[in-house]
Amino acid sequence: MEHLVTSSPVAAVIGAGAIAPFHIAALRAAGFEVSHIAARAGSKRATELASRHGVKQVWPSATELIASDAWDAIVLASSTESIPELLRLVLRQQRPCLVEKPVGFTAAAMAEFVGNDEQVRVAYNRRFYSATTAASEFAATGRCIFRLELPDSIEPVASEMSGLRAVRENSVHGLDLLGHILGRYKVEARFDISEPRGRLAVVTTEAGHVGTIVLNWNCPANFSLVLDRSPRRFELKPFELGSTFEGMEVIEPSDDMPVRRYVPKLVHQVSSFPGPDGVKPGFLQQAQSLMSAVQRGEWDSRSATLDDAAFAADVARVLTSD
Repeated sequence: MEHLVTSSPVAAVIGAGAIAPFHIAALRAAGFEVSHIAARAGSKRATELASRHGVKQVWPSATELIASDAWDAIVLASSTESIPELLRLVLRQQRPCLVEKPVGFTAAAMAEFVGNDEQVRVAYNRRFYSATTAASEFAATGRCIFRLELPDSIEPVASEMSGLRAVRENSVHGLDLLGHILGRYKVEARFDISEPRGRLAVVTTEAGHVGTIVLNWNCPANFSLVLDRSPRRFELKPFELGSTFEGMEVIEPSDDMPVRRYVPKLVHQVSSFPGPDGVKPGFLQQAQSLMSAVQRGEWDSRSATLDDAAFAADVARVLTSD
């Protein structure tokens, strides 16, 4: 990748959805000049977003912006369906790109892009959480029993690309996080529950961890990952908060609660909130990784590759297929 910049790098953003403002804020906090944006042709949202966030130029189309020399780095934050064609165009430019997850809905659909790690990384921002780092350190101490809980909201009647779309586009965050913390894993078995609708998968990892992925759709629960390695438990719940427990506190009966209670003792806690400079957690660090790719041709080692994204997408396919 030849296009290296040493000062005042310019970033462009493709997409005007809810995630775009977070990318703009993070890019600026990382030192980029964000002066170009594009979305669908004639998009009012792009114009409104540019006005609200001081982006100077709204391009008539994403393809024209990508083909220009106006940018040093680009963020693809448009719909999942639009990403493949845009990514093909970006790859021709040989300039750094951060692309929003999941990139594609299956590993097969993403196969043509895998291997472009020098130029492209995927925006799995939770990899950069301080709580995630603490979870990785806990997992490195030895094999764990784990439980990943993904209570996405889905439509009552789900088809592969309608009701379960949330699993393919949102739960992949947790599926990628599991692989980042524990290493590559395999779904050994899947059990489908009809009422209430959900699924449970038994999973093993190459490092010897064993656990479950619980898809308890529409349940009033937090996304979470629990790692047990006696005598300690590490809990990401929600993903932004990491808690270490050891031992049990015994609370004797009282008038209000006439039974003895046993409560896990919290010994340490790591929070990923607030994000640096008020930016959404993980976003500044992935923008800084993009800056490093622009200026030095190097990405942060925590950033997700296209192969990582293809792996998460394939697990999502296995978990949601009929």
